[in-house]
Amino acid sequence: MEKKTYQVWALAVPIAFESFFQMLFGFADTYVLGQYADRAVAAAGYVNQFLSIVLLMFRVVAAGTSILLAQAIGADDDEKQGSICGAAFWLAAVFGLTAFFVIFLLKDSIIYILRMDQVLWKPAAEYLGVMSCGLFFQALFAIFTSIFRSYGKAVFTSAISIAANIWNIVGDILVVKGYLHICGTVKDVALVTVSANAAAAVAAFAIFLMRDRDKIMGRPRQADLREILRLGVPAAGESCSYKCSQMAVTMIIGILGTEALTARIYAMNFSYMMVLLPNSIATAAGIIVGVHIGADRPKEAEQTSYACIRKGTAAVAVLGVVLAIFGRRLLGIFTDNENILRMAYIVLLMDIVTMFAKNVNLTFGNSLRAVGDVNYPVVISVISMWGIGTGLAWVLGCALQLGLPGIFAAFLLDEALRSYLLWHRWSGRIIRVR
Repeated sequence: MEKKTYQVWALAVPIAFESFFQMLFGFADTYVLGQYADRAVAAAGYVNQFLSIVLLMFRVVAAGTSILLAQAIGADDDEKQGSICGAAFWLAAVFGLTAFFVIFLLKDSIIYILRMDQVLWKPAAEYLGVMSCGLFFQALFAIFTSIFRSYGKAVFTSAISIAANIWNIVGDILVVKGYLHICGTVKDVALVTVSANAAAAVAAFAIFLMRDRDKIMGRPRQADLREILRLGVPAAGESCSYKCSQMAVTMIIGILGTEALTARIYAMNFSYMMVLLPNSIATAAGIIVGVHIGADRPKEAEQTSYACIRKGTAAVAVLGVVLAIFGRRLLGIFTDNENILRMAYIVLLMDIVTMFAKNVNLTFGNSLRAVGDVNYPVVISVISMWGIGTGLAWVLGCALQLGLPGIFAAFLLDEALRSYLLWHRWSGRIIRVR
């Protein structure tokens, strides 16, 4: 692949679109199954939650690949790039096939361990059995996404994700309407999703072969295999810790009552949308910083990180103003319960403020990982998100009876503390590099 000048928006916008459409996969299955049976929705929801944890294994390879490849691109080391791409491809293939065989063979035991209602066992096992067949393709697509992003070609995987989602949605509709019947509704919906994931992986592979066949066919070095895992495992560990802490927070909010939990869920739907662009800008920052570090340009790396924070702050400000003005009306789409609406709107406003700190946290975290400092962000994040984001949330929300405002005040303190510590680490790190 040819060298090119990296622009933040040219990377961030396709990444945001890709992330958005990836989110739609599970949503489409859940919505369409809802037209068929409530039990099918519950079963798919349980399975998709479990699979989201399995997908973290693929993130190990993707995260490590992104860091190493960006540095090799910056250093203009073609041989190193080929070895990294080859190592990432084979690691993804091994991880994907392993996940498929283990989950497919143990699906009944997994369903039992998840402790769902017994009436959900059959549809959940059917859905999980078929969905496991797509894990190999999801692993490959995750790697191709990481590689294309590192080369500044995120638009390719973004376009593929959009096409795959259209495929998935149309197929789901055909299944529920009865026009596509192979194994039964639940299995057929899963088959459509697997086929869309397979098509996406094949399309990405074909594009890569056409553009740079030698790199994907490069013989991986053991050193690169180890480096990818060394750099990728902490990033995946942080994501896993975050998911677990959010589950704990959900249980804490559940103590406050059903209305509080419902309000949080409604508000978080918009929060997930609001974080897409800042997160995409932070991802772009990590790639560009890695390229600059690989090319021995620490000053440009420093400038990139601060420029991305400014861009992310602007994005949060614009989206925040829109949601502050229209948020209550938008929340009214979900419910007409005034108490839930009031709580959800307060949560949304507090989350807007928190997002400013989260933007800083994401950008400096990715910048540190790009220079190979992968352990510090994980340690800080785990300590803060559990000690403050979860522990203090319980103290303020339940013990002091401040409710949802208290819980989200803890979230704000968590993000603000991490932002400061990561900024301090980045400032010291970049000075040493210079």
